[in-house]
Amino acid sequence: MWMQAGASEKCDVYSFGILLFEILGRRRNFDEAAPESQQWFPKLAWTKYDSNELMEVVESCDEQDEKTAHRMCEVAFWCVQQQPEARPPMSVVVKMLEGEMDIAPPANPFQHLMAAPAAANLWITTTSSVNTALTPANGVSRV
Repeated sequence: MWMQAGASEKCDVYSFGILLFEILGRRRNFDEAAPESQQWFPKLAWTKYDSNELMEVVESCDEQDEKTAHRMCEVAFWCVQQQPEARPPMSVVVKMLEGEMDIAPPANPFQHLMAAPAAANLWITTTSSVNTALTPANGVSRV
């Protein structure tokens, strides 16, 4: 499931989407101290976006900033699509962010997690004094 394709420019697009989420939420994308339903900010943002409650997870702002935040969030959802070919090229991302392009409503980028809830628990985080590693439940490690 993780990194099915090799590294490409689409990896950078995904990372940029995650960065947009961190800017929008003014927090890291994963907060271990938060309740489980709010730990991974991108998925929380999708839940709120999908129920027209996006501004609940974005810091208070005026009407113009709300439009910008909504635009940024939609772009971020496009950037983090599960399938790399569904992610826009960075040149399109820039045009969408600058308002030079309309943004189609994004598909749920986390559908694969909702279709198989157990998939969200396939990775185990282990921390040592040296580093932090992600280990899949089957024991094959990818650092």
